[in-house]
Parts: sequence; structure tokens; C-alpha cells
Amino acid sequence: GGVVIGAGAHGSHVAGITSAYHNSPNHDLNGVAPGAQIISLKIGDARLGSMETSSAYTRCLLAAIRCRCDVINLSYGEAAALCNTGYHVQLLKELA
Repeated sequence: GGVVIGAGAHGSHVAGITSAYHNSPNHDLNGVAPGAQIISLKIGDARLGSMETSSAYTRCLLAAIRCRCDVINLSYGEAAALCNTGYHVQLLKELA
């Protein structure tokens, strides 16, 4: 593995809201997947202004495949010349 310097907690924040579980009569406080198991895979690097690298993104997708994740939350996005193509799209399709 490589050195990872966290660039923020947005993904963890979203995952926590989504999987929130409150053992109380007020189920309105639950997320859409209460009690879901969460793994955190970071691709942003503070040394690069929170920019991700292709190698970090690839390592995380492969880890998600190995862990048999049912859902992946990706909060990164950039313009692309060709949408829905390429190596990373193929990795994501392996999860389907």
C-alpha cells in the first residue's frame, strides 16, 4: 500500500447519514440503509489538493470488488471526453 493523506471526510459523512440506525420508536432518524456495514476507501490526497490519482482509484475499486461491496458511493467527478468507457468503468461493471 501507499501513503494516504486524507483530504476530507465528505464520503464518510454521506455514508454515516445513509447507514444511520437509531434504536428508538422514531424511525424517521434512520438512513435509507440502517445498519449497513461501511468500508472507507480514500482516493483523494491532500498533498495534491484533494485530487485523486488513477492508481489510488484503481486500488480502491479492486478492494471494493474483493470485499464484494453492494454499493459504492463516489463523490468524485470530472469532465470526460468519452463517458462510460475505459478501465475504471469495466471494473465497476464487475460489481454489477
